[in-house]
Amino acid sequence: MAGQSRARDIREEEAYKDAKQRIRHTARRLDEILSGVTWVMARKPESFPKIPGLDLYVAKTDPSPDAPALYVWFTFDDTTVSLLLVEESPEPE
Repeated sequence: MAGQSRARDIREEEAYKDAKQRIRHTARRLDEILSGVTWVMARKPESFPKIPGLDLYVAKTDPSPDAPALYVWFTFDDTTVSLLLVEESPEPE
């Protein structure tokens, strides 16, 4: 159908899965927040900031009452988005 892009597959690497489990203890809405950001990644991964000099991108989420702000580090190609790591955003000083 015109105007619709095919969604890429999302693959969670082991480091991402491990970090997600650690964060889950402090973020009750973690799955909901990650679901939203990965939905966008699957369709428009190039819309997120690229780390200069690397084939690495980062998605940043806003904090919410039940979840901290998060950084999600990922790479992608024509068919797959690979989630490499998720971490809580550093607290502002």
